Amino acid sequence: MKCTRTHNSHRILLATALVAMFACAAHPGSAYYIDPSQADLNRILAPPSASDSDEGRADLEAVLAVQRSRTEGEVKSAQADSEESLFRFTDVMETEFKSENLPFTMTFFSNVYSDYHQAVASAKSYFNRPRPFVADPDVKPVIKLPQDASYPSGHATFAYVNAILLAYMVPEKAAAIFERAAIFARNRVVAGVHYPTDVEAGRISGSVIDNVFLDDPRFMADFEKARAEVRHALGLP
Repeated sequence: MKCTRTHNSHRILLATALVAMFACAAHPGSAYYIDPSQADLNRILAPPSASDSDEGRADLEAVLAVQRSRTEGEVKSAQADSEESLFRFTDVMETEFKSENLPFTMTFFSNVYSDYHQAVASAKSYFNRPRPFVADPDVKPVIKLPQDASYPSGHATFAYVNAILLAYMVPEKAAAIFERAAIFARNRVVAGVHYPTDVEAGRISGSVIDNVFLDDPRFMADFEKARAEVRHALGLP
């Protein structure tokens, strides 16, 4: 019984530490690797279509079409993918791709999140696009309603920022990693909280942001450490 209590205590401490780490990362503050201005999405992204334009109406109809056809399995997948966790990629990595095997990698990706989250938040505020369920009450989300703006999709950005870096670390799994990112991103449409063009803007945002990261020497030094740790955890040379 004593061993069980100790084991549970360690698990609780680990969980608390991880929550605190990502909470700090999500809080806007000084840049860790890059300044948000280095990936100015306000200037790079095309503005979203007006809701009363042909393109805007087509974007909304695409959300409604997905809603009409979504299966119970797709709904459950979208609900699970509402969590912005690096370990949503575990199903295409390996079972050994878990936090206790990747302490440096966890810190690395939390710093990455802190930097790009600020750039995405700025773009959301700048474009200020209402969510689909705000624009049309016929849209019925299946997850907790986000309170921020719709464009670009932060979850899609998250998916592609991480996918690009993970594929660079483990090119042997690149195709599966990018396929998983696409599912993660599309699940925001399935969930009823994003338009397809929000998701596409997230894919572009992730690519732009990682291009800036990969040109930063300090980032690359930490990336190589994380890459070595990931490959060791997966049993790769």
